[in-house]
Amino acid sequence: MMRKLFKTAVVGAGLAAVTFALATPASANSFSQNVGDGVISYDDASDTFCAKAYDSDGARLVEVHLVPLSRSGPDPWWTDRNNYFGAPGPWCKSLSSAYEDTYYRAEVRTYWGERDTWVTRGPYYFYS
Repeated sequence: MMRKLFKTAVVGAGLAAVTFALATPASANSFSQNVGDGVISYDDASDTFCAKAYDSDGARLVEVHLVPLSRSGPDPWWTDRNNYFGAPGPWCKSLSSAYEDTYYRAEVRTYWGERDTWVTRGPYYFYS
């Protein structure tokens, strides 16, 4: 009985280690991540997080919900619309220096008119 519990614990610890190793790593620097129908990015120098829907193939949307995990702060969310909606260029939010060294989870979902459905992407984690 004790041996079976030990084996179960070892397998569980192994699965947890593999899950942690394969998780999206936190970034303390700038990054850019393809999210299927657009791109999300963070520029550490300016503390700016951006979402950009691709400007091709009809209507595309990138919706972002930023959740601060390591301290209380703003809980911003927004949707970037592509050129189809007359909104070219990225939609950006400043994560001001007041929230420096904050750990964030970016919950992202995207839409493409050709597919006519929303797709959940991520979540993505990073430090500001």
